Amino acid sequence: MTHSTLWLAELQFFLSLSFVAVFFAIELGLSWVLLVFRLRTLGSNQAMWLPAYRTWVRVFALATVLSIAASIPVIVLLGTLWPEFLQKTALLSSPLLAAVIVTTLIFKSSFLGLMLYAQRRMPNWLHAGVVGVTALINTGLLFILVAWVGWLHHPVGAQWSDGSLQMLDWGAVFRNPLLYWYGGLFFAGSLLVAGILIQAMLARQSIRRPVNEGERRVNRFALLLSVAALVGLLIGVAGHGAWLAQHQPLKAAALNAFWHSGATPEWLFAAWSNEVEHENYFSIGLPLSDFWWLGQDTTQHYIGLDKGVGMLPPVNLVFWAFRLALLVGGLLLVAQLRTLWLIGRRYFDPNMLSERWRHFLLILPFLAAALVGCGLAYQLFGALPYAVFEGLTTSELYSHLRDSWLMASLVLSCVVYLLGVIGFVSLVRYAGRFGVIPVARHRGRA
Repeated sequence: MTHSTLWLAELQFFLSLSFVAVFFAIELGLSWVLLVFRLRTLGSNQAMWLPAYRTWVRVFALATVLSIAASIPVIVLLGTLWPEFLQKTALLSSPLLAAVIVTTLIFKSSFLGLMLYAQRRMPNWLHAGVVGVTALINTGLLFILVAWVGWLHHPVGAQWSDGSLQMLDWGAVFRNPLLYWYGGLFFAGSLLVAGILIQAMLARQSIRRPVNEGERRVNRFALLLSVAALVGLLIGVAGHGAWLAQHQPLKAAALNAFWHSGATPEWLFAAWSNEVEHENYFSIGLPLSDFWWLGQDTTQHYIGLDKGVGMLPPVNLVFWAFRLALLVGGLLLVAQLRTLWLIGRRYFDPNMLSERWRHFLLILPFLAAALVGCGLAYQLFGALPYAVFEGLTTSELYSHLRDSWLMASLVLSCVVYLLGVIGFVSLVRYAGRFGVIPVARHRGRA
């Protein structure tokens, strides 16, 4: 096995996982948005909110199909690239994987079917309850998946023997701080993606025709939701950074490209590390007298990457993934605040925006998806070289596949995922142009 072969395997797995993460984020965010829309239809303003529900439930359905379909290659790759992973972590992985499969195939599919195809066959209040249960099931799936990933990155309550997990304290698994940090960050990111996607569609509609009162109210809800989600992300990033400095100082040092323990810390805007010489080729930043995103030893000196030579994550990748996430998040925050300033006193009417700004809003959903991808890259690559932190490494679990197989699989995956993205974007564009998307003519469909 060569280093490049292992990197190809890790890149292939990350690509598949990031595709699932983006569409699951859309699905999760829209499930709660649809619940709000459906509850609003129970009042006197049904005519204003029902068209929004009917449009976005189709987009939600396609995102659900894509996220479920894309999760199958992830499971296949998990067994193909890291065949001993499930065996060595069976006490944890088997119950959680079974819970995900059962929840998806039985509970989620059942309530999703009622939500999509039985709206006119049950009372409005009961259908709204079905939409709420669907959102709760999606949130439960997030809880299970984040508990799994959080434990891999911070394996609390575990006892190992001969490289395999022998005993597990499930209470510690569900009290794991990373479960709540990761869960909160992903949930806020999901709401952000959903809110920005709705704004982009309404901006596109407003270019073609004036929006009505119901669409203005939907735009107000989506804009305020996005701003609140961005604030939640900022709080989550700050809190997780403080936790990381205390419990995983090497990952915190990689985040800041901080090599030499005891040196004066800097907040680096840009840097490129030489991971062989254990230093930065160049760095641009500001010196800080106190940096609470870096770990400290017992002598109150900052812990650098020189404390973990040989078991370091890819520093440049971790550093730039986080910086890109901050840059994209900052751009989204500025764009949302400016939009709020421009139309907050104008009934949140997107027609009050310039046509150039409305075209700019069409780009924001791609930036929101990139934010999810950068955050995922930072978290996953920051855990390397470990598959289970300080327990199992990816290299010892790797199945030693050939470069040609990995490259062909990677190219094929890129083509398939690109077609999936094009299809999803085409559906959203169609919805933005024509409104409610026709699915079936039979009575009883949503």
